[in-house]
Amino acid sequence: MEERLREVVRHIGPSTLAKKTAIDDRRRWQTVATDIRTKTRVEDLAALLSAYPEYELYIMRGEIDPTRGQISPTYVEADVKLEEPKAGSR
Repeated sequence: MEERLREVVRHIGPSTLAKKTAIDDRRRWQTVATDIRTKTRVEDLAALLSAYPEYELYIMRGEIDPTRGQISPTYVEADVKLEEPKAGSR
């Protein structure tokens, strides 16, 4: 679960999380994203999920359910690539 939380933080970005969550310290989010020696806190998870509830199922269980709005960073990237011109043309 901790690695998935870090993945989502890297995907969204520390600066964006600092602006959109109750934890307004960009350095804290940067630490969560990159420093595996530092444990993530329940507060980190709660703040992220409060602002981005669509990542809850992925962080907690490693699953997605797009029909219920539950996604992962990989799903978002794949979805964006499918919307690009010439997607799937090779």
